[in-house]
Amino acid sequence: MSNKIKLEIDKIVIPNELHERSKMGVQKAKLEIPKNKRYWSKAITLAASVVIVFGGYGVYMDYFERDQNPMNTPIVVKNPGLQIPVIKLPEVSGNEKVDMVGLIVYNGKIYTQTATEIDPKFAKNMLGEKLGTTRGGIDEWSKQDKYAVQFASTIGEIDVYSVKGYDKSFRIMSYSEIDGEVYSEYYECLNGITIHSGEDVFGKLNITGNIQSAQYRIHSDWDYGVERFFPIQVDLLKSFAETLNHAIPYSRASVEEKLGDFRNDENYRQMILQLKDGSKVSVVVLKDGYISYGNADVYFKIDSEIFKGIWGALNIHSVSGK
Repeated sequence: MSNKIKLEIDKIVIPNELHERSKMGVQKAKLEIPKNKRYWSKAITLAASVVIVFGGYGVYMDYFERDQNPMNTPIVVKNPGLQIPVIKLPEVSGNEKVDMVGLIVYNGKIYTQTATEIDPKFAKNMLGEKLGTTRGGIDEWSKQDKYAVQFASTIGEIDVYSVKGYDKSFRIMSYSEIDGEVYSEYYECLNGITIHSGEDVFGKLNITGNIQSAQYRIHSDWDYGVERFFPIQVDLLKSFAETLNHAIPYSRASVEEKLGDFRNDENYRQMILQLKDGSKVSVVVLKDGYISYGNADVYFKIDSEIFKGIWGALNIHSVSGK
């Protein structure tokens, strides 16, 4: 980071209320965003360094949905489904600080960083049509009208493409090559939608019939960034992937209020699904039968018998790793 950028960051004054909320949200945010190495270009990293992220997607989304929804509309399950509000940029004045994540505006929608990674060696194969180049321009002091500008972003200037095999209304990707090295990242739009079942999220990920391998790790290893994963038998995941499409959605608030303290090795697993196209999908699996993905403010519950088999596969190895 350059001295100029560091000096500008040092000038930022963070209100105590937001700072405390950020600290409280870190554990929650960790559940959604894997600590696996992200493949960021030097340009993206530099651009992102001026935007302080306290806890990742979870904190950002929690801040917007709870505190900045102009209608203060709760996310609830009801016919015709679970409604996820469009991300709204809060009104900020003076030295107030807002947590931001990498995002791109495309065709009037906001795409944010996701819990799915793309292996750099497969990234070029996933390039669809070139959609444009991001402009930069959104930061923590931006007004809502910034979101109306095509390819406005928080990641500086980088080329954006559709992704082969995926609907561009759901997923797009950034791509660049620097000194022969590939840097690429997916961005997804999971806001401003209505979720009727797991298919509205997991169906978009092309999991069914596309799993090459799978592994998991316990909460404490995830929490401390320990790269200790255990394999999962792929044949167990076929019915799991199919059942996800029929999973029932519940709001995060309603589930977490019921679960209490579930962020521990007894109740939590991070599952990584390596897909045949090079994508690595990270989901959170909880002992009580709930599954979550990325920054979607939703938990899904699947058939109990199928879940028992999956949870058993996630407990073959002891927490000691023996």
